[in-house]
Amino acid sequence: MPSPMRKYSMHVYNYFFYIAYASYLPFLSYWFAQEGLSTQQIGLIFSIGPLVGFLMQPVWGMLIDYYGIAKPVLVCSMGVTPWVMFLYRYAGHSFALYVFISIVLAVFASATLPVVDAVTVRHAKRNALSYGAIRVVGSVSFGLSVTLFGMLYDRYGLSQLFIAYIVAMLVMCLLSFTLDSGGRKRGEDGGEKKHGEAKESAPARRRGMIAEMLPLLKERKLLFFLIPVFISAIGPQLNNAFYSVYISSFGGEASSKIGLLYTVSSIAEIPVFLFSGYIIHRLGYVRTLTLVSLAGALRWFVLSLEPPFEILMLNQILSGVTYALFLATGINYAYDNSPPNTKTTAHSLFIVVYTNIAGIVASNIGGWVIAAGGYPLLFGGAAALSVIGAAGFALLGRAGGDRLRNSTV
Repeated sequence: MPSPMRKYSMHVYNYFFYIAYASYLPFLSYWFAQEGLSTQQIGLIFSIGPLVGFLMQPVWGMLIDYYGIAKPVLVCSMGVTPWVMFLYRYAGHSFALYVFISIVLAVFASATLPVVDAVTVRHAKRNALSYGAIRVVGSVSFGLSVTLFGMLYDRYGLSQLFIAYIVAMLVMCLLSFTLDSGGRKRGEDGGEKKHGEAKESAPARRRGMIAEMLPLLKERKLLFFLIPVFISAIGPQLNNAFYSVYISSFGGEASSKIGLLYTVSSIAEIPVFLFSGYIIHRLGYVRTLTLVSLAGALRWFVLSLEPPFEILMLNQILSGVTYALFLATGINYAYDNSPPNTKTTAHSLFIVVYTNIAGIVASNIGGWVIAAGGYPLLFGGAAALSVIGAAGFALLGRAGGDRLRNSTV
């Protein structure tokens, strides 16, 4: 039986991991704006991460699965990314250099979050724990620390985010050495190979992955589900790229305001992550996704009015609730409405559409929309798209696309 220290080690790991994220993620687009980049340029930079991640994450995954090197990959990724990000400070007025740094950064950063999630899931299964309960610890640490980082940057300068990120990721590198080795090396299957049994080659594994995807692509119900997912995800991805720049346009101590607003949304996520299963069981997948999309439309509409800070605070509660519930419901729907041998692929496909594809489109288009009509047009358009997404989910429900009664959320 594992010791309590080892059993709950991933709680500690996730706690510090999301502190590292809080040190830079909410503030980076604001720093770009302070350096004089236009919204179009900021949007292009933010689209690089999803694009490179879409290409590189399968490569990292195959390397880890084939050679069992999750721990070295994490140490490499966390050791390199903050120093590459630090190079932004020396990009000057060369946008081409910003782009080059962003590409290199995305190559290494694309390995971090998926591997941390995979290691966390494996640890939870080995120790009879809930992944959700471990992930909630990350929401707590993010919410508690992001306000402190905002106050720190207002006092000592926003460029301190690079130093804070380097220190936080140094801590993560040290913690990564304490992890159990991840993945299985080539030829390992938990037991002895039978005499004469050939080891599976990397090309054979890739052909197996493609073969598993073919029946998934024939599932029309799942494909029709991904269309409103993409439409509804435009708003959250626009928010990821431009929310900090939007808040900075109000003036005042922008970093502190950004930190406080992100704290509110992170705290609001916690009960939703904990009780998402109950909510989905009560409402069903499709109804939950429809209502969450409508709630998202309300959130974007409020932002389009450029309200006072007190209203923005209340609106961030809606942000945390809609993000957590949409993610939990979408993942479970994809899992439940896919063939037995494609569950993981369906989960990955949902994440790719929600994060990568929607992120690429939203980041690139969003900068031009802001230049043409400002933030009222940006968030007004996001509200309209969320209503369209809600209608798509409602139509999916009328077509019999909800199989909640057969699922185990």
